[in-house]
Amino acid sequence: MSARLLALLCLLNLGVPVSLADSTSPPSQELVVYLKSDAKQPAGPLEWMKRELTPLMASAGYRVEWRDPQTANAPAVGALVVVELHGACGVPSGGFTAESPTDSVNSLASTSVSEGRVLPFATVNCPNLNRTLAPALAPEAGARRDFLYGRAMARVLAHELYHMIVSTRGHTGDGVSKPCFTTGDLLTERFEFEPAVLAKFRQSVLDRATEATTDVSGDSPATGR
Repeated sequence: MSARLLALLCLLNLGVPVSLADSTSPPSQELVVYLKSDAKQPAGPLEWMKRELTPLMASAGYRVEWRDPQTANAPAVGALVVVELHGACGVPSGGFTAESPTDSVNSLASTSVSEGRVLPFATVNCPNLNRTLAPALAPEAGARRDFLYGRAMARVLAHELYHMIVSTRGHTGDGVSKPCFTTGDLLTERFEFEPAVLAKFRQSVLDRATEATTDVSGDSPATGR
């Protein structure tokens, strides 16, 4: 990808329209993210990604809990997804060395789909994200560069969480759930979910709460005479 190219960068290229839902804000739901990353992953961008994803998902009614898939943890109570960082996400100081070509030139991330069903497995394409952000971030000081990169990662990941949590293959016309991002989208001060998408997220929280209540009721022993 040319360093001068500010083209649209597509994520999961799917196309089912999103409908409106109840905008009433329900109680928040836990979102457990099992994160798999390369051993060479820089700590700075990763830490900022986690910080910046928190308010994005909080606006949608979800509290993010990060877990290491290699470490034994308590069972997940809420929604559960698995995210893999393919390669090392980060722009090094003083320049950028191109990495090996990837399978999808313009894809920043993708979510698995099987027989039309969106699965809770996503991959962030670090080499492509590096190529996209390097021209703008290489001149930045280290701490600022890590912050901007991590925030961009959070936006890319939030897009995939939208597909997984709402269980939709569709996109919207604007915001984090639109099909393609520009470099400006990744680096601008504010870039959020549209209100209609937040309503879909919040409806999913209500649906999960209803399912949990139904499961508990169904497990209750029958009352004999």
